[in-house]
Amino acid sequence: PPPSTPFTSSPFPSFRSVASLSQDMPQPGDNNSDRRLCALCNSSVGDEAVVAINRLWHPDHFCCNACKRPIKQTYQTADNFAYCVVCFAAKFNPKCAGCNDTLVDTCLLALDRHWHPRCFTCSTCSRPLPNGEYYLVDGKPYDLDCHWGKRLEKREAIDRGQAVANAKIRGDQAAA
Repeated sequence: PPPSTPFTSSPFPSFRSVASLSQDMPQPGDNNSDRRLCALCNSSVGDEAVVAINRLWHPDHFCCNACKRPIKQTYQTADNFAYCVVCFAAKFNPKCAGCNDTLVDTCLLALDRHWHPRCFTCSTCSRPLPNGEYYLVDGKPYDLDCHWGKRLEKREAIDRGQAVANAKIRGDQAAA
């Protein structure tokens, strides 16, 4: 049979970067009223501000919704809240079915579960499955060599069971 190949991708949303205000924007004290207000404290952002989630923020007021630390670099959003990369991963990313760590990079989706490529291993030899390709026997993944060994083992068990059943039938017939 052809090998099964898991879906390989990064199921995580793309990162967003914090942007700074352009110098071309009106400065405080211009004839127009200052509409550059911080989304958190609603006061003027002054000369330095962060542009994120379609709003302006004082640099120290744009914070992670989970750890409450200011976000200085990249962030991700969920339900219109900003999260630092670490907190977002801990809260929203799936866990690896092999080691139970949070997945933060490329992962495999196989057997209806998420895996680190290093954790998705052959059920017999425990080596990582090359390119995530695997063969199923009794719902467990195997590499090609172990797959054939497992199938041979199952065939021999079936043959032994049939031999025992045949011997029993012959024994019942001889007794009759």
